[in-house]
Amino acid sequence: MNTESCVQRFPTVMSEMLPAQIHHESASLLPKDGNVDFPRRRASIGTNDMTVTKVTKHELKTRETRELLLRAAETIFVREGYKGAELGEIAALAGRTKGAIYAQFESKEDIFLALVEENMMRHRAQVADLLKGSTSVEANLAVMRDFYLKLADNDSYSLLMLEFKLFCRRNPKSHKRLQKLFAGVISEDQEQRFSAWIGPAGKGKDDVSRVIAVQTLQPMISALILESQLEPAVLSEGVLKKVVGRIFDALFEVPKC
Repeated sequence: MNTESCVQRFPTVMSEMLPAQIHHESASLLPKDGNVDFPRRRASIGTNDMTVTKVTKHELKTRETRELLLRAAETIFVREGYKGAELGEIAALAGRTKGAIYAQFESKEDIFLALVEENMMRHRAQVADLLKGSTSVEANLAVMRDFYLKLADNDSYSLLMLEFKLFCRRNPKSHKRLQKLFAGVISEDQEQRFSAWIGPAGKGKDDVSRVIAVQTLQPMISALILESQLEPAVLSEGVLKKVVGRIFDALFEVPKC
């Protein structure tokens, strides 16, 4: 029996797939001075007139600086680790002064967490874009599988997440901050949303929920990527992707009706 008849088809409105908390996350990524990353519009009540406020040179410069700092920070954090990374080195690689960092971020931890948030948001947007043309559970699963296989190619993100989690394990305050971030990602009705999107989880004693499957797959990929860098002869790129594919298939198996 086609699994499409067992579950709802994927919602065509992408906002149903992305929790409302994404708006909270995006707010935390804005510069301190409140500048936003899109033109602001003002509408007069009772009219169709729309006034567009042009982005100022200062706003453009702020965005450019922030992007350069985040890209430089990603390079330094992956290369040197959290503890070994220095803000001065990040600023130098970005072609900015150390003061430019403090104009937008409060600390090294702040820029690290902003980098993690940015990556998470970008991945959400990528999945949403890939699913625009999908109309069935099978197609959704295929898109999701391909996304995770490509994620296995992203060494920087996986190592960045490992590095930050190790740091949080040693620093209780940062750990709470990370937990708060992840808690905002998963809404209370997320299992229902995932079930409508990729089919409900099985009810057997060995089955896991869709939320658990989503939350655990990326950490497993990160661990496999680290292992592949330490033992490339054992876990080559091709073998790594095969393993990731097998794990995905096991976690997201659609039960028969």
